[in-house]
Amino acid sequence: MKYSYNFDNKKKIGKKRIIFVIVFIALVLTTSSFIFKDSSNIVIRNISNVVISPFKSFYNAFYGLSYGTKQYFANTKKLSSQNEELENEVKDMQYSLLDVERLKKENDSLKQMLKINTVFQHFNVKYAKIIAREHDNWTQTFVLDIGSKDGIKENQSVIHENGLVGYISKVNEDTSTVVTILDPIVSVSVNISTINEFAVLQGDLTLKANNRLRLVYIPIGAEVSVGDVLYSSGLGSIYPSGLPVAKIVDVVNKKNDIDRYAIAETTVNIRTISEVGIIVN
Repeated sequence: MKYSYNFDNKKKIGKKRIIFVIVFIALVLTTSSFIFKDSSNIVIRNISNVVISPFKSFYNAFYGLSYGTKQYFANTKKLSSQNEELENEVKDMQYSLLDVERLKKENDSLKQMLKINTVFQHFNVKYAKIIAREHDNWTQTFVLDIGSKDGIKENQSVIHENGLVGYISKVNEDTSTVVTILDPIVSVSVNISTINEFAVLQGDLTLKANNRLRLVYIPIGAEVSVGDVLYSSGLGSIYPSGLPVAKIVDVVNKKNDIDRYAIAETTVNIRTISEVGIIVN
């Protein structure tokens, strides 16, 4: 049996031992330096501080990075919280503005109803809001938020502070439908204020979009002029007398007086109103 001595293995083992001893000495030296860094002996203290100086730098760098990261996440969380608070404040302000707008509309509605009551205080009037408009190329109607349980009946006159709007054509328990004087099926007997003569206002398909009506059956020889105001005559069973209805804005003269007519604009802007009164007596 042959025996061979491996010098390379021996060298490797020797190197490992040397490295181990060096690491061990370094650990002992480092540990000792941390222990004696505050020693009363200035020489030992200085040597200890020199040994642990690299560790201090590493510790400070690591601490700074850790602290910065911690602060970053803390600031991010704080900003997120502040952003959420601001969003909630914005929502609260939006809700407040909506409340203000609602109160303003309610206040305007009450003012409008008060004006109607002041102008037509000699009538028994119920007040209503327009909740839907049902106009197309032909009809001109809208729906109110009160009905039969509030004393509303068919053929009652509907008014606004500035004059006549139309009449109740259909009644449900909680709602009612108004046919306005702009509707082509509607005719209103009126009195021409300046000459105390009667004529008829009719809804017109081509004029209703501009709140205008056609005045027909003007008495032969009657002098009508732009600016003449037309009031309900009281003839018929729907409209009481004396309600402002329209004002003449154009007179169309024909060779035959029987065919002449005028264009009148309603005293109420029917296409934009939101509250009305219903004469119930």
